[in-house]
Order: sequence, then structure tokens, then C-alpha cells
Amino acid sequence: MKFIFLILFALSLRANAQKALGPEAFQSSARPVLAGILNDFYQMITLFPDFPKELISIVDEIDDLHGAKENLREKCPRYLTNSCLESINALRVRLSSIQAKTLKLVANQKISSNLNMNPLGGMRTTNQFQLGLEEIKGELDNSSLIIKAGASDKKATYPIIKKIDELSTYISLTVVEYIPFLYQDEFRHFYFTFIHPVQQQISKHKNYEFLNKNINSLNFSLNLLNQSLTKRNKKTPEGMAPYLLMIHNRWNSLFRYYL
Repeated sequence: MKFIFLILFALSLRANAQKALGPEAFQSSARPVLAGILNDFYQMITLFPDFPKELISIVDEIDDLHGAKENLREKCPRYLTNSCLESINALRVRLSSIQAKTLKLVANQKISSNLNMNPLGGMRTTNQFQLGLEEIKGELDNSSLIIKAGASDKKATYPIIKKIDELSTYISLTVVEYIPFLYQDEFRHFYFTFIHPVQQQISKHKNYEFLNKNINSLNFSLNLLNQSLTKRNKKTPEGMAPYLLMIHNRWNSLFRYYL
């Protein structure tokens, strides 16, 4: 009897075991779907009244910094030296581009006429983002001059890497702050439990194990947003329904691999 119980228990565990995608299946099947979801999401939130569309371009550029940042870490793991001068200059060019777009975003900001939206929070986090951007660029400018001058004073690499990572946090907070109050709780939860980790772990690091380990929590977050916007008393803003449906369908096409 005990033997039969152990067999049934083992079969139960096998039946309930979480399926997982390997690296090849992840690359060919999961990443394109997730990239589509990210694109649909950012297109969707630009439909909110007075949402600054320029912000999405800045988010994309911050996301694209990952390769240049990792190149810097690889060439100069401890201190910024002549070995990574090319990487430093590449980052400086990228940061200058982001800085120009951020200044344009700040210049175009105004108090919204929409009573459900107060951009002051977004303006505050944009300012913090801009200050962080200026600080990093200033340190890289100084490091470049010091290296070219052959001075012995060297800047540690880790603080620069850490500050670049912080830019991603500031820009994420800014995105949420520009969403109207009526929808902010739902979108904040979805952004920081689905969009942001997908960007960080999957889009940047190609971490397929993150998807395998967190598939159920990601599924819960997406279904919660869909339910909040379609099955409760809140009316989905005009034009958002097709994007929301597309996100839901894309996700279901991926989630079926885990069923």
C-alpha cells in the first residue's frame, strides 16, 4: 500500500511539474513575443491624455545602454583606464543623446488640463533623472580627460555602473507618474511586476531561467491588469482595447508552452 502511495505521489508531482523553455526555445519563441508585449504596452500608455510621447524614446535609449555598460565593465572591471577609453566615449555619446531628449521633454512639459492627471510627480522624477544623467556624463568626461592626460588618478568602475543602473529606476518611476490617477495603481503594479522585470531580466540579460521561474507570477500580473481594465467598473481609455487584447493574446501564445 505504501509503495502504491509513493507511485501515485510521484506521478502527481510529475503532472504538476512546471514546464520550462530551454535557451533555444526561449530565443526563438519567447523573446519575440515579449518584445511585442513591451512595444504594445508603451504604445498603449501614450494614448493617455497629455502623456509625453518623447518619454518612450528615452526609455528605449536607456534600455539600449546595457551593451555599452557591459562593455565598459568587461574592459575595465575595477578602474577606468586607457583600456576602456573607447567604451567611455561611446557611453558619453549615448548619454549626450539621452540628455538632449530629456531637456526637450522638460521644455515641453506643462500642467495638464485633465483633472485626473497631475504631471508634477513626473516632472520631479524627470528632474532626478536629468541630474543623475548629468552626474554620470560629467564623471565620464573627467575620466576621459584624465586618461588622455596620463594622470595616475583613476575612477572606480563600479560606481559608474551603479549610477547607470539607477537611471533605469528613475525613468521607470517617471513613466508611472505620468499615468492618470484613475489608472495609476493598476499600471504601477503591472509595470513593476511585469514590464520592468521583463525589460531587465529578459530583454537585456536574456535570462530565460527568470521566465521559467516566474511564469506564474507574470501571468497573474498580466491577467490582473486585463481584469481591472475590462471586467471592473473602470472604463478602458479610448483606443486602448485593441492593444490590451493584443498583449493578452501574445501572452497566451507564450503561456501555452507552460501548460
